[in-house]
Amino acid sequence: MRQSELDRRTFVMRSFGFGMAVLGGGMLAGCVAAEEQVEENEAPAPDEEGGPAESVASEPEPEPAAHGGRALVAVFSYSGNTFSVAERIAEATGADLFRIETTDAYPDDYDAMTSQVRREQDEGYLPPIAAAVPDWDAYDAVYLGNPIWWGRLPHVMRSFLLQHDLAGKAVAPFCTSGGSGIDGALADIRDLCPGANLLDGLTVERSALPDARDQVAPWIEGLGLA
Repeated sequence: MRQSELDRRTFVMRSFGFGMAVLGGGMLAGCVAAEEQVEENEAPAPDEEGGPAESVASEPEPEPAAHGGRALVAVFSYSGNTFSVAERIAEATGADLFRIETTDAYPDDYDAMTSQVRREQDEGYLPPIAAAVPDWDAYDAVYLGNPIWWGRLPHVMRSFLLQHDLAGKAVAPFCTSGGSGIDGALADIRDLCPGANLLDGLTVERSALPDARDQVAPWIEGLGLA
């Protein structure tokens, strides 16, 4: 895919000043309220420091969503590693690409960022999302990407899921991590969006990022979304 074509598919997110009131009043019916391993180029990781992902009992599988319609890659990335995987998925599938961002960016300083993320998790804080996905209802399939932080879904992703109804959509989660797997994040998605058709997830270890394309292609093929 040419770069200009990828750029045309990429939504540039702008801050819409969404406050916490949007999260409280705009929760959609398909999601119920309830980590990039702070990774990417950094030192020992929140996922390693926080221990392994918790095991969660399996939920009944929802009815499969219809495939063959429009697809979206929606991704949150702190340092850019997860976004690089998202770009490969968009190139391979022809899906639109949307970058999830908060109204207030996370600190560039590693220690300050990890402290903020830990407070979000401890206090249950949901950071406001800068923008919603345009024409969300038109998508039948969503490739949902994020880092793994302390073995779980980042709270910015919780904010996103509470604003975007995944009921009836095929959801293919992918993550980057410095140690933890994707199981904890999958459990969080099941809890937040029980009506989604959750497919097999992909974990790309930080050390394997240069060869991520080799993992992305067979994962996409196995999903059967094309």
